[in-house]
Formats: sequence, structure tokens, C-alpha cells
Amino acid sequence: MKVDRQEQDEARRDRIARAAFELFARSGLEATSAQDIARAAFVSRTNLYRYFPSKVHMLLAHFDKAVQASRDDALERLRAGANPQQVWDKVMARMADLGVRYRHLVGAVGQAVLGASPVGQAEAGARSPLSFSDRLNPSDRLAPADGLKTALTLGALVEPVLLAMQAQGRLRPDVNIATLSALLVDACLLALLHGGHRDQREVLRDWQDRFSLLMYGALAPGTVSEGGRD
Repeated sequence: MKVDRQEQDEARRDRIARAAFELFARSGLEATSAQDIARAAFVSRTNLYRYFPSKVHMLLAHFDKAVQASRDDALERLRAGANPQQVWDKVMARMADLGVRYRHLVGAVGQAVLGASPVGQAEAGARSPLSFSDRLNPSDRLAPADGLKTALTLGALVEPVLLAMQAQGRLRPDVNIATLSALLVDACLLALLHGGHRDQREVLRDWQDRFSLLMYGALAPGTVSEGGRD
């Protein structure tokens, strides 16, 4: 019975996050109300607040799930023997496509991820609780752990490809993969937040320039930069 209740809660949480994202994608965070989300997810406003304290939390929940699905696909391809470069290209193309398609939501995700820090998590619980009417305001401050979870999810998407490259001898054996993953993720988000990209191709070209610089010191001697191809 307990397991059934947990499964029901998880299913309801996913339904809320999915419904909220569909509304955000169409109308943006500001124009989407709590009532809109509750109606689309077939839950009461009380249940809405029970599962998510803010709209940004709903956005990150859906985003994390999508990133995890991309990571699972990348891992499956790597285990099947796919070339890490091909997997890398597929992951980056997918992220670039999402960044352009949902550019009006990038700011909220980027702010949460780039502002994430493990320092001060203990302080998050000491903050004054938000008033009931303000909980779904997109300007709500996130606890550091919220943004940190999304940052770690993004890092975990990149890490398997970098590990495969390292195993092939394309990266120096002493490179800290977790740190390099975080740097690459930050570069992606900063490029998207900078804006001005008209399409996926422009995003990828921008990322390639940034990746080439970041990867330069990590590559094994004689290796061509993975991010430097046109």
C-alpha cells in the first residue's frame, strides 16, 4: 500500500510538471497562473503547492527528467560501442534545439543552475517562508539545493561522454571529469543566456568556440579539439 501511494505521488508530480511545462512553453512563466496549471494537471491548487513551492520548481522538475532521458540514451549508445564524438554531437544538438525552441524559459533554468552552490544549503531552511499567494511567482528565490540538483543533472549528462573520451586516450588521464563537465555546462548556459542565436546551427557554432577553449588544456597531446569542428 505504501509503495502504491509513493507511485501515485510520483505520477501526480510528473503530471503537474509536464502540464506546467506545456503551459510555460506556450505562454511563458509570467502569463501562466497557478489555476491554469492546476486545471491542466487535474489537481487542486492545494495539491499544486504540496508538490511544488513555485513555478520555477515545476520547470526544473520537467527539465531534469528530460535531461535524464537524454543521459540514458547517451549511455545506451556508448555501451553499444558508439563513437563518443557522435554521441557528443547528438547530445549537443539536442540541447541546442531545446535552447532555441524554449529560449523564453532559458533564463529561469540558467539562473537556477549558474547560481547553484553547495555552500549555504543549510541556510536555505532558515529563510522566511513565502506567503501562500507568492509561491508561484517566477521571481521566487530557489534554495541552493534546487538549482544544484539541476546543475548536477546536466553535469551527469556530459560526464559519460567525457569518460569515454578519456578511456580512449583523447583526454589527459589526470583531468577532473566532474569539473570539466561543470565548466562545459556553464559555457552552454552562458551562451544561451547571452542570446542572439537565430537557430540551432548558430548555437552549436557558439558552443564549439567555447568548448575549444575549455577543452584545450584537457586534451591529450596531439588530439584535435572535439568542439572545434565546423
